[in-house]
Amino acid sequence: MPADLKSTFSLDILKWLETNCVCNSLIKVKGCPWKTMLTFAVWSLWKHRNRVVFENTTLNPKLHDSCLKQAIEYVYCVGKSFRAIQVRHSRVKWNRPMEGWCKLNSNGASLGNPGRVGGGGLIRDHRGAWIKGYTRNIGFTTSVIAEFWALRDGLQLALQLGVDCLEVELNAKVVVDLVLSNLVTNRDYSSLLNDCRYLLSRFQQTRVSHTYREVNRAADGLAKEGCMYAVRRFCYFV
Repeated sequence: MPADLKSTFSLDILKWLETNCVCNSLIKVKGCPWKTMLTFAVWSLWKHRNRVVFENTTLNPKLHDSCLKQAIEYVYCVGKSFRAIQVRHSRVKWNRPMEGWCKLNSNGASLGNPGRVGGGGLIRDHRGAWIKGYTRNIGFTTSVIAEFWALRDGLQLALQLGVDCLEVELNAKVVVDLVLSNLVTNRDYSSLLNDCRYLLSRFQQTRVSHTYREVNRAADGLAKEGCMYAVRRFCYFV
């Protein structure tokens, strides 16, 4: 025990634990702060005692080593001191695609995860003019699947409209990363992911990128509209 805490022996057990578990002593055990080491030691000892008493397990003579490893792992993986976050404000806006290109913005919305979900989006030309929008009630599923449905619907619509060069913007980074990767997955969204990759391959040129939610407000509004439908349906907005 650190020398500056030896005087706490005169305290009752609860006060002693409280004092030692929040102390800011500079003493460390193999790089682990005393308060972290003590917290893990007490917790490990309590769990070990319960297993011995109620599950008839044998005493672990190396319990202290196990406890020390857990505490050190916590310090290096989770318990690192937090740095003050510097907040920077950036102006964001929707940017028009290049001449000869169209842009698809799509989004999924969910009332719970999983929950009632909808998808929607819109296609605009290089002048920023609205070409066509869409919305869909998807049913009861997860938000990621809603994002894939919305993207798939938008890609199909762009092909129907005869778009050759398409820029796609989503605010779901996980979907962007999956679409752009060569990852083979057997997750519940795998068929939708494969459909999106195939549809993208049918355009002459494509770009898929992540954007901020604030830029994707129009698509977000259409996706939320889909959540409100009482039955599963798909609608176009001209």
